[in-house]
Amino acid sequence: LIARFDQERLKRVWVLLDQWSSGIVDSSKIVENAASDSAKAVREAQMRRIKMRELGRAALQCYGIIAEPLGERFNSRIPDFLKTIDNALSVSLRTWKQAEAKLNAAAAGQAVDLEQLAANLHSGADPQQEALTYWETAYMALNTFGRFAKATSARSVGDQGQSRIWLLAMSHLTHPHAWVRLAASRLFGVYVANADPSWMLEAESDSDSSSSVVEDAQEEWDVPVYAGKPKYVLMSVHRLRELAHSMLIQLSGRSLAPDLGNQIVKNLFFISKCFFTAVPAAPVVDANKDVSASLGSFDSAGNGADDSDSSDSDDDDDDDHDGDAGNAEAADLEKVPAERSLLWLIHRVGRLARTEIIRGRGATEKRNYCFRWFAAIVTLIPPAILVQPSYIMPIISSLHRTTEDTQVAQTKSLVAVVKTPEQQLADLKDLASEVLKLVESRIGVTAYTSLVNKIRRHVDTVRQTRRERRKQLAIVDPELHAKKKIRKHENSRRRKIEKIQFKNSRSQRTNIIVRRAPKA
Repeated sequence: LIARFDQERLKRVWVLLDQWSSGIVDSSKIVENAASDSAKAVREAQMRRIKMRELGRAALQCYGIIAEPLGERFNSRIPDFLKTIDNALSVSLRTWKQAEAKLNAAAAGQAVDLEQLAANLHSGADPQQEALTYWETAYMALNTFGRFAKATSARSVGDQGQSRIWLLAMSHLTHPHAWVRLAASRLFGVYVANADPSWMLEAESDSDSSSSVVEDAQEEWDVPVYAGKPKYVLMSVHRLRELAHSMLIQLSGRSLAPDLGNQIVKNLFFISKCFFTAVPAAPVVDANKDVSASLGSFDSAGNGADDSDSSDSDDDDDDDHDGDAGNAEAADLEKVPAERSLLWLIHRVGRLARTEIIRGRGATEKRNYCFRWFAAIVTLIPPAILVQPSYIMPIISSLHRTTEDTQVAQTKSLVAVVKTPEQQLADLKDLASEVLKLVESRIGVTAYTSLVNKIRRHVDTVRQTRRERRKQLAIVDPELHAKKKIRKHENSRRRKIEKIQFKNSRSQRTNIIVRRAPKA
């Protein structure tokens, strides 16, 4: 129907869309201007804000419907369309970050769980939390731009006007709402489909790369101005590391739906291929050197991260240090040389899998996608490089630990799950065994057996060390030893109670009374 419109009717459509689109920016200023007025004026301003926000979303949805059918007739409208997408994502990012900063300041430095609040929202509901006010606007803008990028794939990564939109979309990868995170990940899936891993080296050697960012972001919700070649906007080493870091944050979230997890694996695999182009043909780390010392400062866990893997299942107190090392990853990304970016990513994913083993209380969602990425990366890296301990140990350690895992999930996920916890653990063990067989076929039986034996020896050594440490603590500080022992028994009792409660909740069935219709 839209394709049959003549030019006169299209002009009316454009006027209407311009009016609706202006509501996105105007709605963000209404409540601010009415903040000093009476309570009645503020309520009226909030109602106007909701209506203008809905009109803005309607404009974005209409753009997504009419862009593809119009074909070349839509070309003259592309600048206005991109401006609307830019405004929608900018308003969403600014509102979210400003409200989040206020909440954290009011909570005395403690992070507010916006992800839990977002999980309780329904489509069309007006969020009471300011940080989530424009989540539907951001979701619609990302989906609409994704449809446009698919329809114009040849230009989707080559238009100067779209560089800022890609950077804004990258900031939405860590949005509190799961739908927005999924839309942003799918959008980068479109970028990945049209990009080439060799672009990373081209972006680094580009004559404009040194001055590609001509203006830094002044606030957390600002994005830098990009002046380089548009198709390289996300292909620098720095941008790819930021992308990978944001997707790992997505992977560590609690609202990890299957669609989002699969898209994260695909995106991370493309980033891995980009990083692999910078890996030298010679091994990065000498096999005769200690792995943890050879990795450098960007991965404090190194080979020593296996300490956490080899911890006793009943010693919760000694595992508190693991998993927190990733908090400072974003600040240390600049210290990672380009040729070690793939190594950094492998250790980061391995650490995420190990953290779920230790602290996940039987959860399997994150390891499921980590192991799938391991399977893809094992086929990418040549055996001569893969066999190096710095590459293979983060992969094998979490896989081997999972094959011997017996802890069943006892906490409910925010995402609906069909299978029982026992079935999830059995499927994860099967996946881990398959990936281990793939690793064995890639590096050889001899090297694989040697690595597995090294892990087992390391497990025994760490456990023996911790036993001796507990004995020494009982002599040096009996009071602290008693407190730890009491806390250990309390945790054990709590896990038993939770296990019983979980089994009881599963065994309860709702009695359904079937009423028969009266006979005629």
